[in-house]
Amino acid sequence: MWSQLYRDHLIMPFPSYDTATNAWVPQADITWCVGSARDFEFVRFPKRVGSEIEAVRCALELGREWVDDRLRRAATGQRQVIDMIGALKGRAARAQARGGSGIAPVREARDRFTFDQFKSLIALQGLDVPQDRLEQSYVALLNLRKQNRWSWAQTRRRVERSQQESAGRRPAKRRLPLTEREWRRIS
Repeated sequence: MWSQLYRDHLIMPFPSYDTATNAWVPQADITWCVGSARDFEFVRFPKRVGSEIEAVRCALELGREWVDDRLRRAATGQRQVIDMIGALKGRAARAQARGGSGIAPVREARDRFTFDQFKSLIALQGLDVPQDRLEQSYVALLNLRKQNRWSWAQTRRRVERSQQESAGRRPAKRRLPLTEREWRRIS
């Protein structure tokens, strides 16, 4: 099997033959470490070549470019975080110099819909749900919030609506939405 270690990423080419174009498709499984865990991406490149060996070479070359691009994006994200931290430190220092506390406005913390608030709303439904299921449901709701660009208030209303919809059901039929799909179904 062909493989290559490049910048702490293992690139394993998997050429496949595309019968529609009568050409080989370069594709690769790229794996890297994230702390003690591993992450991976299976990348299918749009280029087509004439032989299996060319597809392997192409997958290795394009895989190295993919790794370089991924690391470049990660470095840009880290720089942005560092710049943001520096800007916040500067704002805090200026606020303290003016006699303020330098602490972020309370409004932001009040507007967020925290896990504890979510948990208390679910408890009002009379549902006895294990902690891991609550977390799973909350994460699914937050993912849906991000996808649909809901405000925190809209997210909170979605949970309240789930309460209202399940209020008419028998206690045995009440169920906490656990996936984005189940949260999406709530009107």
